[in-house]
This record gives sequence, C-alpha cells and structure tokens, in this order.
Amino acid sequence: MLKRVGLIMGAVLLSIVLLGYVFRLPLLQWAVAPQLEKAGVTLSCLDFSLTSKLNVYIQKACLSYKNQELVVKGVTANTRHVEIKHAALNVNPLPQSNKVSSPAKNLDLALPEKRPTITVEHLTIHGAFLKRPLMLNITEPTLNQFVVNGDLNISATLYSNKVQGQLKVNDGSLKQLLKTDNELLNGLSFNTAQAFSFNGVEASLTGDLQAQYDYKIQSCDITNSSKGVLSATYNLNSQNLDIDPSQLKNNVTISNNCQSLIPEGDYKAFAVKQLPLNWHWALPRPISLVDNNLTLPLITLKSNEQTGQEVDITFTDTFINIATPLQSARTQLKAQLHTDDINAVVLNTQLENAQLSGNYDIALTALPEFLPADANNVKAHGDFTLTQLVDSKPVGKVSTTFSFDKAVAYGTTINTYTGKLVASMSEKLDASVVLKSEFKGAQYEEYKLTGINNTLSARANLGVGELFAHLNANTQINTLTSPNVDLNTINVTSTGLQSRALKASHHVFVNGVELVANHHVSKVAHPFEVIIPQQSLLSLNSLVSQFEPLAQLTQGEFNGRISGDVNLQKANFNLTIDDTSALYNDYLANQFSTQLSGQYDSGQLNVEPTTFNLNELRAGAVVNNINGKIKVVNNSAQAFDISGNVFGGVFELDKYTLLKQQQTANVTFKDIDASKLITLDDKSGITLTGRLKGWLPLHFSDSGVEVTNGSLLNQGEGKLIISNNVAFDSVMQQQQELQPVLSLLKNLDIQKLNSTVALKSDGWLNLGVNLQGFNEPEQQQVNFNYNHEENVFTLLRALRLSDEITQKVEQQYSQKGN
Repeated sequence: MLKRVGLIMGAVLLSIVLLGYVFRLPLLQWAVAPQLEKAGVTLSCLDFSLTSKLNVYIQKACLSYKNQELVVKGVTANTRHVEIKHAALNVNPLPQSNKVSSPAKNLDLALPEKRPTITVEHLTIHGAFLKRPLMLNITEPTLNQFVVNGDLNISATLYSNKVQGQLKVNDGSLKQLLKTDNELLNGLSFNTAQAFSFNGVEASLTGDLQAQYDYKIQSCDITNSSKGVLSATYNLNSQNLDIDPSQLKNNVTISNNCQSLIPEGDYKAFAVKQLPLNWHWALPRPISLVDNNLTLPLITLKSNEQTGQEVDITFTDTFINIATPLQSARTQLKAQLHTDDINAVVLNTQLENAQLSGNYDIALTALPEFLPADANNVKAHGDFTLTQLVDSKPVGKVSTTFSFDKAVAYGTTINTYTGKLVASMSEKLDASVVLKSEFKGAQYEEYKLTGINNTLSARANLGVGELFAHLNANTQINTLTSPNVDLNTINVTSTGLQSRALKASHHVFVNGVELVANHHVSKVAHPFEVIIPQQSLLSLNSLVSQFEPLAQLTQGEFNGRISGDVNLQKANFNLTIDDTSALYNDYLANQFSTQLSGQYDSGQLNVEPTTFNLNELRAGAVVNNINGKIKVVNNSAQAFDISGNVFGGVFELDKYTLLKQQQTANVTFKDIDASKLITLDDKSGITLTGRLKGWLPLHFSDSGVEVTNGSLLNQGEGKLIISNNVAFDSVMQQQQELQPVLSLLKNLDIQKLNSTVALKSDGWLNLGVNLQGFNEPEQQQVNFNYNHEENVFTLLRALRLSDEITQKVEQQYSQKGN
C-alpha cells in the first residue's frame, strides 16, 4: 500500500515538474516580471532551460531600464560561475521627466561572501555618440574584482561602500569610437592612466595626463602640449564637476610659418617682431561645472620669449553658463605687453551681464618705422563701457586721450599735440564721435602755424535704412606765417551731411575777412561754392600792410561768389568792389569801383573785360574821373583803354599787362591847363597860361621803367608873365648885360613849346625844352632853349615845370652870361 502511494506521489510531483518546465516562460512572466517592474526594469523576453548538469542556460533575455536596452545571449549559470557569451547594450537618450528624482545615496552593498563569479566574453555597446560599437570583455578573476579589456582597459574592485579602480585611455581609442562633426580630434594625441572611485554619490578621477594638440591654419602650425597630473570629481546630487588642472604644465608653440598669415605690407616686419612664438598657459586654481555653470577662477597666459617680448595675460573670476555662453559670460582681464619697440601696453577689462568695461594705457618712445610719420613720447590712455554685446547692437561709450611731443609727417612738423576722442552709442543706435585736438605749433617748409585747436564731431543713426552722418567741425589757428603773408586769428566752422555723398558748408574768418564755402563730394563730381558776403575792405589792411607797409585802405566794401567743380578744375566767379579808397604814403586814391566776372578752367584764369572807375588819384598832381577796363586772358591780366582828367585836361593809357616784365605802355594827354601844370604859390610872381598835349611811351623791363622819345607840346598860344620874382630879379641885377634879353621873358606870348622827355630806370629825368614866343610891349621875338636833368620819383612830379624853368634861367644866365 505504501509503495503504491509513493509511486502515485512521485508521479504527481514529476507531473508538476514537467508542467512547470513546459510552462516555465509564462510562469516567469507572471511571477518575475512584476517584481522587476517595481525596480523600473522591463523584462521583454526570456528563454532559458536546464542542462543535464542542472545548469541554467539562458538562450536570450531582453531587459530595458530608462530607455536603455540590454540583450544577453548564451548565458550559463550555476552556483559557482555565470558565463555570458554575448551581451549588447544600446545607450539611448534618457527620457524627459517632470518628476523630481530622488537623491543619490552612498553605496551600501550587501556583498555575499560566496556568489558565482561573472564573465562576459563579448559586450557590445551601441550609442548615437559612437562612430562604431564599443567592444569589451569582462572577467572577474577574484570575487568583486573585475577586469575590462578591449576598446577600454579598466580594472575595478567592488566594495560595500564604493567602486574603485584604474582606467587607461588614449587618443587612438577615442578617435576610433567617438563620432564628431568636425576635425577637433584629428590633431589630438594623448595618453592617460586615471585612478577612479565612486561611492554612489561622488565620482573622482586622478592620474597622469600627457597630451598634445596640433592645429593648422593654412600654413601656420600651432602646437599645444600638456603634461602632469589631472584630477576631477563629480557629485551626482549637486551635479558639481570639479577639475583641478593646477599641476599641468601647458605650452603653446607657434611656427615661423604663421608669419605668412600677416598680410604683406610695410607693417609686417614690425608685427613679426611683436609676435611671441612660445607661450605658457595655466589654470592655477580648480575649475567647476554646476548645472551648466562653468567657473574658472584664474587663467594665465605668458610668453616664454627671451628676446625682449614680454606678454602677460590674466583672466580672473571667469564664469560661463554653457547653455547661454554669450549672455552669461563674466570675467576680468588684465593684459600687459612690453617689447623692444613698445614701452608698455596695459589693458584692464571687465565683462559682466553682457557689459564690457575697462581702461588702457599705451606708451611708445617713438612710432613704428612703417608708419609715414615720426613721433616722440607717444602716449594714449582711455576707458570704455559697452553693453548689449549679445544683440549685435552695442551701447556704450569710449573715451581716449593721446599725445606726443613732436611728430614729422609728409614734411610737416607738429609740436606738442594733445587729442581726445569720445565715441558713444545709444539704445536707439544713435552714434556720436567727438575728436578734440590741440597743437602747440605746426610747420611745413616755410609755413608755420601756432595755437591750433580743432573740434570734429559726427553723429548718425545706425538703424535700418540709409546712413546719414551729420558732421560738425571748428578750427581755430592763432597765427599762420609764411614768406609772403602772415595771417592771424583764423576760425573755420564747418557743418556737413554724409550719406551717399558728402555735403559740407564752411564759415571762415581770416584776419577779419568772412567767407562761406559749400561743396558736395560724390564719386563722380565735387561741386563747390564760395560766397564772400558784403563786408568792409578795411579788414584787408592787415594783409595789405604785409606787402606794402605804406599802403592803407581807408574805406570801401567788397563781395563775391565762386562756383565750380574741384574734379573738373573749373570755376566761375564774380567779385564786386565798391567805393574803395586807399592811401599810399602821401598818395591817395578815392572811390574805386569795379565788378569782375571770369572763369577758371584747368589752370587757366580768364576774366571778361570789365570797366573800373576811380574818382580821384592824388599823386603830386590830382587825377580824377579815371575810367578803364580790365581783363585776364589765360592767366595774363591787362588794364587797357584807361582815361582820366589831369591838370584840367585828359590823358589816355592804351594798355598795361600786370606782371609782364617786358612791355611798352603808351600814355597820351591833351588839353592840359598850363596854369595848373606850372603851379606856383601866390607870391612867386610867375604865371603861365595855355593848353598842352603830349605822349609818353613807358618801357617796362627787369631793370625798371623807362621813358624814351616822350614829347610835350603846346595847343594854341599861351602866356608867360614874370613879375616880382626875387630869384629872377637877382639874376638880372647880377648880369646887367643880360637884362635886355631876360626882360623879354617877363611878358611873353608863347607861340610854341616843345619838350622832349627821357626817363631812366634809376629815376633820372631829362627834359629838352624849346620855348618860342613874342614880347608884345617890346615887339620882340623870343627863342629860348634849355635842358633840365634831375632824379625824380614820379612822372607827374616831373611835369611840374615852374620851379625847373626858374632854376634853369638862373643857372644858365648866371654861369654862362648868355
């Protein structure tokens, strides 16, 4: 009976086992899957069996955890060892979740003293960041000690509270595995062995690093090498990554080929000398990354040159949010430069909240040789503030002051210059630039200026649309001296508008003379206009006196207008001179008026024939009602058809060309009143009446003015009366024998007067006089001849013959007796 019951129970148990084995997969899905899901693990496939040795053989198992997928195949497991033939892990992006994840906790592993060891013969890891799958094999030679070989070499030990080990990585592995969109890793070579540790909350790495990065820009080779110990820690809860590169030695070498990147020019040799080829940089303090916030307390960059090139650049308190680097960047920069050519360049800047501010100082003993100017003791300093840099619409202000002791450029010498430049930009993109300059003096060849002050300003809106820049300038010059003219108190006020072309207007005061100039500069034309407002000619006295110290303008007004095109070298002009009077020594000209119109074309000046009027000219004799014409033909100015009244008669001048050395001008006169020409005081006792005419050919040459073959003739009869003249009576008393002859001149009807005139360039005048007449009381014919020679200053004075006739009579009859 018992035997039968035993057989029945055995059969039932065997049936249960057989049924359990046949329905093993549904049972596992029903019993095991819910427990895994509680841990976030999804079991999507499982196929296992028992071997003849009672080992569990898993043909395939599929697990997923937070979008990460693991498939294992060929797993043999028993109480001593678990062997996995193939494992494939797909690393996918983590799913986004609004749930607040629970903080990580320190490891507290319940490690059994005895468990099966694990071997993974082939582990393949797939990921979007990998160029190809990562191939690994994992062994556990000793309990809780793992060795990973393949594309990565890792040895790790598992403790109850941490995992620690060694990691070796080189550039070859990364280049083969990592997928990059650029050539970032192509020039990178490195080798590192890192000791790592992880306690469930914080991971750390510490080890030696030897790396080199080669970068090429065209033919320029740049090499960075780093060697030393690198440490890093990462906290899962705070998500804080700390990296300590302070023990790394970093050097940057720039090849000589990099000089080819500098464009060819006169400045290249100077730029090459200022460029250090060897640099050292360091991060002396740990850096950290928390929630995309990167903090770098200190960055230093120094040149390693021994050739006089000293560059020191320091970044402090640098902060960047990696998600918004431009908006969040914050740093302080200090840079110092010193070379054989540059005394010092110091730059201090601060970047915070998209605002850049700072100051700088520059000092040079002399300007670089490539510049077209020489200057000594050049200094510049300034400050700047710029905001809204991220939006490409900077707002801010820049101020610069610069100076030098002496500069020479293009033959011009400038002494003691100081300038200040202020530029600003508003939120509405209104830009403004103001430059104030002050010169103690400037000299170009024989031209010298002193006391120069200039203010130039420009303002414009840089918004959408065509750019319009409004320009304003004011220039003041105390003195301008030159071999020909000296000018004082020069003031120029300018306004302009710059768009597609420049329109400008200049209001000029020079020695009290006022001018207004307008011009329009474009790519094809440069029209201009100069307006001379109606103003007094007395303001020209300071200029006139420099050419003729004895000349002085006493009244008058002038105005004019010039218009043309600078590019075409053409201009038309009008100049009006009204009611002008001038004094030269004891010569006086009253009420001169004229209006000039002409053209300037390619270096040739032409003035249309125009009339001028001069009311009166006092030059020993009084000349009035002078009229004539002026013209300029191809830069040659000529006065012609000149006529006027003198000594009660009229005169005419045919032509006179200004500035022409060799020429002849013919002067003719007629109806000259002899009583006015031979004018004596009321007590002289000599009177002369009648009319005279004549002509004077004026010959101009390098040596001066000469008159040859000049003539003076009478028009009709005249009268000579001598009474109570002391000198004449004295001659008659001394020469008793001449009394009958001389007495005939006391009451003489002049029938003919003929005089030849010759004037030398040295001022010597020679008159050959022949006087023929009739003494009515004595009924006696008279023929009188004499020569007169004297050094005179003007021709008009030479024509005043009264004193000369008396003196000649006295001389001839007292000396010769005939």
